[in-house]
Amino acid sequence: MKRRIVPLTLAAIFALSCQSPDVAVAATDTSDLSDLYGNYLAGSYAHKIEDRASQQKYFTDAFLQQPTDTRIGRRAIVSAIETGDFAAAIRLSEKLYKTDKSETMVRAVLGVDSYRRGRNNRALKYFSGASSDKTMTLLMQLVKGWVEADEQDYTSARETFANIKGTAFFENFAELQLAKIDAVEGEYEAALERLDAVDASGVAGVESLLTRVRILDQMDRQDEAITELEEILVDNERLTIGPVGGYLKRLQAEQNLPEISFKGEASRSLTDPAFEFFARNRSIEGAELFLRFAIWLDPKNTKSSIWLASILEEQGDIGEDNAEVLYRSIGDTDANYVSAQLQLANIHFNRKEDDIAIKVLESLNAREQSVLTRESLGRARFFRENYEEALPFYEDLVGSLTDEEITANIEPLRFRAIIYERLKRWPEAEADFKRVLKLVPDDVDTLNYLGYTWVDRGENLTEAFDMIREAVKQQPQSGAIVDSLGWAHYKLGEYQEAKEKLEDAVALSPSSATIIDHLGDVYWKLGRKREAGFQWKRALEFDPTDEERATIASKLENGLDESSTSPIAAP
Repeated sequence: MKRRIVPLTLAAIFALSCQSPDVAVAATDTSDLSDLYGNYLAGSYAHKIEDRASQQKYFTDAFLQQPTDTRIGRRAIVSAIETGDFAAAIRLSEKLYKTDKSETMVRAVLGVDSYRRGRNNRALKYFSGASSDKTMTLLMQLVKGWVEADEQDYTSARETFANIKGTAFFENFAELQLAKIDAVEGEYEAALERLDAVDASGVAGVESLLTRVRILDQMDRQDEAITELEEILVDNERLTIGPVGGYLKRLQAEQNLPEISFKGEASRSLTDPAFEFFARNRSIEGAELFLRFAIWLDPKNTKSSIWLASILEEQGDIGEDNAEVLYRSIGDTDANYVSAQLQLANIHFNRKEDDIAIKVLESLNAREQSVLTRESLGRARFFRENYEEALPFYEDLVGSLTDEEITANIEPLRFRAIIYERLKRWPEAEADFKRVLKLVPDDVDTLNYLGYTWVDRGENLTEAFDMIREAVKQQPQSGAIVDSLGWAHYKLGEYQEAKEKLEDAVALSPSSATIIDHLGDVYWKLGRKREAGFQWKRALEFDPTDEERATIASKLENGLDESSTSPIAAP
């Protein structure tokens, strides 16, 4: 650990001395200078190890020691936002604003805070002005447009949204905001025309759909609105949960759709870009900032809470604990309650708290039974390798679905096939796999699974190779699928070809016990027995199944049993 701290220390001091010359000039006392560097270094290290609370403390302390340093101040503000401490973010922003009125993070915080307090003119003042910070500029533009709409200054709102530039995503997303402004002003046909262009771009599909449904409802075209929702549900596994299902139920019951305030619209304008743009482009900090601001604007926008929680889950135990708090904060009358509970169950599974997770799923299924909740109960047992317990769930589920419904959601049938295979009921498994491919001929997981199994059994080899090659063509970066092709060559005794593919597979999936084990086997066949042993030992480090562990242990002791590993006949 000490060897890593030294370069980090030098980098931190170098960054401070190069980018913040005021620090060296103002801090004449060497003890003050040491404290400043120490706090900055500690904050940087806390950021590296994702200790959010410590990161906030140390960057804040560093900024208070050097309150004219914009760079340190911004890091302190961002750290406060990332812990959800907007009260601290406001205080720090007010302090930095006194010396740097152009800093965009400061303006965003103070502007959103003003809007939340009903001080719209002050918010518009903070949001005005140029900036080179594209991320925060986009955030301020989106919120500014809705502040202007809240002031009934629709001309300015339109101008603000029309001026959003930079990427095709945000230009199309701005069209969605303009469609909503059209609807606010009663220009429904113009709004629907804009939404056609938004839908063609593929931006914010669910939000665009819900906007369209709201407009059709306002036009007293409820039948069309219901049809729009039902068509989406057919394409999305007929899951009547979430906002789409909630809107459908309300319209069918002739109830009013939920009202969305202008602050709610501003919050929603930050939600979809978080995942549809920032997360997809691997800007996780940008995604988190947008979601934090979205929740701050409208705590009822639970879609933002769920998406933020999914980011936090990847940040270690503390992040997972914070994600759990967010999931639990979503009430049982909320449209996103089912999604939150499913994610909560996943957290318990990750913690090896399987009994608690299954109780969550059973309670959820009893309350609001759907294909998703029923399959989740079966899948929970599947991943615990309780195949006998999982099978009845999938048999009942598949038996209750039409071919159309199975085609829309092929996973229940595919999982039943896998369960049959694991239970050594191969004829039933094979029949289910073939049915999957009849309904969805390009289902890559089934092409891979059935092709691999046929090769392993020495059956239908020509067809099996074609399936695996098609799967590799579809997903060339999948280690599991490339492994299947390598294993097919291995089973045919084509060891050099197998080696090349299996080495590629290990590079793609370096922590797969199965793939590493396979690579050990092919090394053994090529006479590289020391390397084979090394790979088998490595495979034991990556959580193999009990069956794999026993097989690997036997190979480490005795080598490969040549009588059981002779090549099968080539196709």
